[in-house]
Amino acid sequence: MKWKWILPVLFTGALLADTIDEVVIPRKTTIFITMGRTINSKTARPGDKFFAHVSVPVTMNDQVIIPGGSYVLGKVVFSERAGRVKGKSRLQLNWDTVILPSGVTRKIVAVVAGAEGYNTDKIDEKGSVEGAGGQGGEVAKGTTKGGATGGVIGGLATGSWKGAGVGAAIGGGAGALLSLFQRGDDVIMVKGSSLTIQLEDDVRFVKPAPPPGEKLLKVKKGNN
Repeated sequence: MKWKWILPVLFTGALLADTIDEVVIPRKTTIFITMGRTINSKTARPGDKFFAHVSVPVTMNDQVIIPGGSYVLGKVVFSERAGRVKGKSRLQLNWDTVILPSGVTRKIVAVVAGAEGYNTDKIDEKGSVEGAGGQGGEVAKGTTKGGATGGVIGGLATGSWKGAGVGAAIGGGAGALLSLFQRGDDVIMVKGSSLTIQLEDDVRFVKPAPPPGEKLLKVKKGNN
């Protein structure tokens, strides 16, 4: 009888072909993504889930770690509409999972660092995005504008400064009333728009150990 060492046929080629050497993507790394669906502070609720795609590959040491097209999953943490009298709309999204095209999945902690159509000064350290608004100022502007318009109309109607004064009072009240019914802008992350997110924690990719089947087996070769 003869003994022969052979390597069994493995069916894990696809898995091994997509493995990543051990590497750590450090916190504060910025990832560019594209929204996969629209999120609006008018309709969003805490806990709502959404997804995006990585638009620019993330590389480390000249090696692609997170390829373009990878999925990034997240959820709504906070959503608030602007009031009719004061306040601004706010929307906070957190990102918790990245899925590579190979199927490798990692938990992440990331927040919005930049959003298309919004200045960075409208985004706080928690990734909360603030919409335009501030109805107190809008009411004041509406009062001034309405008063000026009313004054002109009152003066023309009576031909006196007294008429202008009455018209200004009426116009001012109307301008303030109209402003009270105007909300600030909602925060809208449109499908296809670009965002940048920033990692709050390190993300570790570890090259997996060879599967148990990848071992030399001692096989007995029978006599012919």
